[in-house]
Amino acid sequence: MITPNKESKVKNRFEGKVAVITGSARGMGKETAKQMAMEGASIVLTDIDKVAIEKTAEEFKTAGYDFISVLCDISKRSQVDNLINEAVKAFGKIDILINNAGLLLTVPIEETTDEIIEKTLDINVKGVLYAIRAVTPIMKKQNYGRIVNVSSITGKNGDNSTSFVYGASKGAVLTITRSVARQLGPYGITCNGIAPHAVMTEMMSYWTEEKKAAMAAKIPIRRLGTESDMAALMCFLASDDSGFITGETVNINGGYYMD
Repeated sequence: MITPNKESKVKNRFEGKVAVITGSARGMGKETAKQMAMEGASIVLTDIDKVAIEKTAEEFKTAGYDFISVLCDISKRSQVDNLINEAVKAFGKIDILINNAGLLLTVPIEETTDEIIEKTLDINVKGVLYAIRAVTPIMKKQNYGRIVNVSSITGKNGDNSTSFVYGASKGAVLTITRSVARQLGPYGITCNGIAPHAVMTEMMSYWTEEKKAAMAAKIPIRRLGTESDMAALMCFLASDDSGFITGETVNINGGYYMD
């Protein structure tokens, strides 16, 4: 009988890799950055929130992680281009792009203003497009890349509580993921996504305790998702362990929605 060596379990999958993670000042973006850094990655932290990213940067500095932080509004093309330029300037390459930043608003259809529509699409769709476009020449030249996009089951199945433009934006991310996978696959670049639901991040703070309990009761494994759950899947899709997977958007919701 062979006894598994616990010390050999999935360590340093990201040794020598450079990862750009949008919306990484908090939540599952921050947790993903942390897990990758612990496994050897050089991290490019980026967020629109100056106070939050400075706080996260201090934590990463204390932990001894290899990283830089760049303030960036991903809805602005010039700022995304600057983000990618700063990453290459610091580390010489980009191996991984995690499109995690997003906006979720809860308003009825008839109260969804032009501003809400534009802002949601600017962040959730244009930001993803800008980032992928900016890293593509770099990854093509390397003949290697891992792109992971955060969608939502709302993009697959619709929703009755979030803004209807949110579902539309996340549905767009599904198609972006497939198109990028087809076009960049020949260059050694994979593109996958995750479709979370019922994950207790700051974005979901509007849920009451009653709603959380009711949702957990509907989920087959009887609990809500965590930031660590999401980070674990994103790390897998960003690693070489997932090298023969591309164009997929993986449901991660405890079995609440299956397709």
